[in-house]
Amino acid sequence: MRQKKTRRTPSRPSRSSGSLIKPLSILFLMISICVGAYWNLHTGIVSEQLADSKIVNIEKGRDNGKDAIYTDVSQEMHEAIDSWLKTQGADVTTIDTQERTEKRHATGGIIRWTTLSKTVIPTKPFTREALETQLNKGGGKTVLYRVEKTKHDGKDVTEYDIAYFDMLDTEQLYLVTDKLYVTEPKANSNVIEKVKNMILRSSSGSLKDTSTKSPSSDTAQTLPSQITGQLAIVIDDCGSSTEILQKFNTIPIPLTYAVMPNKKYTAECAESGYEANRKIFVHMPMQPLNIQSSETVYIGTDMSDSKVKATADEMLDQVPHATGMNNHQGSMATADTRLMEDVMSVLKKRRLMYLDSRTNSASIGEQLASSMGIATSRNNLFIDNDADVSSVKNRLRQAGQIAKNNGSAIVIGHCRLNTAQAIREMVGELNKEGIDIVFATDLMQ
Repeated sequence: MRQKKTRRTPSRPSRSSGSLIKPLSILFLMISICVGAYWNLHTGIVSEQLADSKIVNIEKGRDNGKDAIYTDVSQEMHEAIDSWLKTQGADVTTIDTQERTEKRHATGGIIRWTTLSKTVIPTKPFTREALETQLNKGGGKTVLYRVEKTKHDGKDVTEYDIAYFDMLDTEQLYLVTDKLYVTEPKANSNVIEKVKNMILRSSSGSLKDTSTKSPSSDTAQTLPSQITGQLAIVIDDCGSSTEILQKFNTIPIPLTYAVMPNKKYTAECAESGYEANRKIFVHMPMQPLNIQSSETVYIGTDMSDSKVKATADEMLDQVPHATGMNNHQGSMATADTRLMEDVMSVLKKRRLMYLDSRTNSASIGEQLASSMGIATSRNNLFIDNDADVSSVKNRLRQAGQIAKNNGSAIVIGHCRLNTAQAIREMVGELNKEGIDIVFATDLMQ
C-alpha cells in the first residue's frame, strides 16, 4: 500500500521577540493603570466612608454623677480627625499630648479629657471650608472652635482648634481635643520643628501668639554664655502715651506690655508694641482694697456674674493682639473666689493667660487659674515703686538675683521714662550675670 505523502506548508517568518514585547508591554501597562485606578478609587471611597463613620459614631462622655469623663470621646475624636486627614493625603505628626481637667461646678467634681497637638503637612491646599464640611458630619458634636494664622521662618502656619461639643449640667461645653498646626503644602522640616518647640513650651495648651520675631532695634541683647536664670519684665499701664512707649520699643530685649483699656491710646499702644515684637497683655482694672479705684470702669465685687463676664469681655476686646491679662490694682477683687472664677471663665473661653500682679498676698488668682487649666504665674517684684533711675536699677539687680535663686522670675515696672532708661542701662549687666531676659509668656504654665 502506497503511503500518502504529507505536504509540508512553508513556514512563515517568525516575529522577532522585540516586536512582541512592545504591544505586550503596552497592554500590561494599560491593565496596570486600570487596576491601579480602580484600587485607588475603591480604597479612597472606603477611606472616606471610614472617616465619615468615625466622626458620625463618636459617643457621649461618661457621667458618674460627680465627674464627667471624656477621655474615650477624645480618643474617638483623634481617630476621626486623623482618618479624615489621611484621606486628604496629609502627613500628620503628634507633637504633644495633654491630659486636661476642669472643675465641674454643678457637682464639685471634674471634667476630664485629652488634647493632642499635631503638625499637618498637606499635599494640596488645606481649606477651612473642607474641614468644616467634614466636622459638620458629626451632627453638632464636632466643631471648629478657633482658627489663627501665624508665621514661622517666613512660612505660614495656621492653627485649627477642633472641639467636642456637649450640653452638661444645662451649660454648653466645648472641649478642644485636637489642635492642628497646618503648614503650607510640603513645608520643610525646619518649620515643623519650630512649631513643635512652640507647642511643647505651653503645658496648658493655651493658645498664644507664636511668632519668633526679635525685638525691633539696631542691636540685641548679648545672650549669656551660661544662663544662670531667666527674667521676664512686664511693663504695666501702657496706653496713655505713645511717646514713652516708643522708648521701650527700642530697648533690645523681649518685653511684655500690659495695656490699659479705656485710655486715649489703648489700641495704638497695643499695635505699636506688637509691631515692635512685644507680647501684649490686657492690664485689667479691678477693685482695690480700702481705697477708691483710679479707674472709672473696673471689675468689682458688687457686680453680678454676668456683669463681671461682660465687663471683662468688653475690656479684653479693646486690646488687639493680647495673649493674656494681669490685674491693675485689684487687691480686693483678686481675693474674691466668685469674681475670679467669672474672670477665669472668660480667659479660658478666649484661651488667654493670667499673670497675678500680686497686689494682695491673699490673691487666689494664680492658684485658681492653674486649677482651671489656664497658663499662669505671678509677679515676683515691682521694680519702680521708687521711681528714680538708680533705685530701679537696684531693683533690677534684685530681680536678677531672684531669677538666679529660683531659676526664673517675673517682675513688673511701669510705662515711665525713668523705668525705660534703667532697663536699657541694665541689659548688659544682667546678661553678664548670666540672666537671660525672656517674654513673660515663656515662664507661664
